[in-house]
Amino acid sequence: MRLNKYIASLNIASRREADKLIQNGNIKVNGEIITNPATQVNENDKVECNIKKYKEEKIYIKLNKPVGYVVSSNKKEGKPIYNLIKENFNNIYPVGRLDKDSKGLILLTNDGVFAKKIIGENTNCEKEYYVKVNDDIPDGALKKLEYGISLDGQKLKPAKIKRVNKNSFHIILTEGKNRQIRRMCQKVGFEVIILKRLRIAKILLEDLKEGYFKHLSQDEINSILTNN
Repeated sequence: MRLNKYIASLNIASRREADKLIQNGNIKVNGEIITNPATQVNENDKVECNIKKYKEEKIYIKLNKPVGYVVSSNKKEGKPIYNLIKENFNNIYPVGRLDKDSKGLILLTNDGVFAKKIIGENTNCEKEYYVKVNDDIPDGALKKLEYGISLDGQKLKPAKIKRVNKNSFHIILTEGKNRQIRRMCQKVGFEVIILKRLRIAKILLEDLKEGYFKHLSQDEINSILTNN
């Protein structure tokens, strides 16, 4: 196994952070400092991590993304969400995405372990959205959205849906395919007019003003990091 992948597997750093640990000389293999992240190790090797020398400040932010902003640094795609963050944070990146026409909760961090808990391959982290469609949507269509939709030839995981009124509802997903909710609604004959993310796991958008951000509380951070 590559050394950086092994360090990441210990859940003390993300793959990107593991690269920094190794390149900065904070990792020893069999007593020797190794600076190449691609170095191969096996179960018989003694790997030591001196994380006291490597202490990047962890940053955790929630942002209320307005429509028209993109979760990207590519200005050709639209206005980057980073324009909304006036402080100079070190190497923060978004945890997941929201498309340009959607709004609501986005998390940003430089903690790869935190991010993996939310968008990792085997996660079942809940994301809750408010959805308004272009016409009155019957109960039968909502049931199909809960249990009967396939995208890209693959059956989706069950969703949880609660009606708000004739043409709007809340939906809770545990997966995140590209433009998933919009495509799901198209499958049952409706166009999404408003899509707003309200919650990621136990982290709520609450009354955070559109276009503004705030640092997560320690309770919010712990709710992710201590979740198996």
